[in-house]
Amino acid sequence: MIAVVGAETDVGRRLVDRLAEVAPDRPVVALAMTGSELPADCRTVMLVGFGDHDALARRRRSAVAGLREWLDQASARGADQVVLLSSAMVYGAWSNNPVPLTEEALLRPAHDFAYARQLATAELLVDTWRRDRPGRRVAIVRPAPAMAADGTSSVVRALAAGYGLRAGEDDAPCQFVHLDDVADALTITVTDELDGVFNVAPPGAID
Repeated sequence: MIAVVGAETDVGRRLVDRLAEVAPDRPVVALAMTGSELPADCRTVMLVGFGDHDALARRRRSAVAGLREWLDQASARGADQVVLLSSAMVYGAWSNNPVPLTEEALLRPAHDFAYARQLATAELLVDTWRRDRPGRRVAIVRPAPAMAADGTSSVVRALAAGYGLRAGEDDAPCQFVHLDDVADALTITVTDELDGVFNVAPPGAID
């Protein structure tokens, strides 16, 4: 059984639909981030709500609040895979970042960007969960800022609105990805039983 935590979010709804299409033999349970519990026979836990800035902001919660409890439930249910939706923002927008950024790049979230720092902490927590018991798999998905007509977050809207405004320097290359592609990437972590960190980005960039 696959549990999608944060199924009420824009990417969560897309993910539940994708999983029903590509993995019809595995029941999918759609769970809200609060007020829900994992089913007893859950083997895969997909924590996608923690990667939705606006969903967290509406609840006045950080990207870490409640995560330990979900991981404890995953342990108690005997789950062997956790998937966390994070963000490429954990790398930080630094002028000396390598281009392109790969999964081997250091995490350097901006000191004044609390959401990115919280996601970096969330990644550490799920990696600790993996190392606590042999045989566990963790897939951490770090998409570029995600957009869709029905689901662009306030953070991404601000980034898109500011892009192209000159402030004495040329803009660095910029990438955006569609929420449908993020949902597809999350689905692949389950169908291909992935373990590790995976960036999600388009093949090119806006210069």
